[in-house]
Amino acid sequence: MSAVNVADQVCTYFGGPYDPTTHTYRTPALSVANLDGPIVRRSVPKRDDHTTDYSLGTPGVPAGCLILVQLERGQEQRVAVAGAVSGVKHVSWSVRMHCFIRATFEFVEDLQDVCYQLLDAIRARIEADRTLGTGGFEAGYGVGLQAGEGGSPWLRWTVAPVWTNQKDLSKGYLLVEFDADQYIQA
Repeated sequence: MSAVNVADQVCTYFGGPYDPTTHTYRTPALSVANLDGPIVRRSVPKRDDHTTDYSLGTPGVPAGCLILVQLERGQEQRVAVAGAVSGVKHVSWSVRMHCFIRATFEFVEDLQDVCYQLLDAIRARIEADRTLGTGGFEAGYGVGLQAGEGGSPWLRWTVAPVWTNQKDLSKGYLLVEFDADQYIQA
């Protein structure tokens, strides 16, 4: 599984099928009250557009979210040797999900609560299927992923304080980190 395939699998698991027109994943598998989306991407958007990147346009929903999935670190190591030309390698990807939340709540505490609820939804989604929808490993030959199970700490997160700009747009940030492991025949 290539780096692009790993990133796509994580994005699909959280954001649904890839939309080639917008280059986003717009069918979220996460549901949080008062939050539209989230919209999932593999890259930072070219322009910061609150309408297209943070919201699906549902009237009356005060918050929208953009999740940026990045494979920010990786490593590979041989874990089994079976003769001169075969064996198994362990490939570990450090996945970082940057969650940018924009909202028009009257009180910032409401947005802070949405950040916590989004964290809970992401954790529950990973805990429901640690293979992120790949079906897991097939006889140890690299088919599938295993998220957050590579060793301690498994899931890591940071919730930043909410802040509001001069236009009364409140902004929140959540970072969720985990490892995605795969084994490939080498």
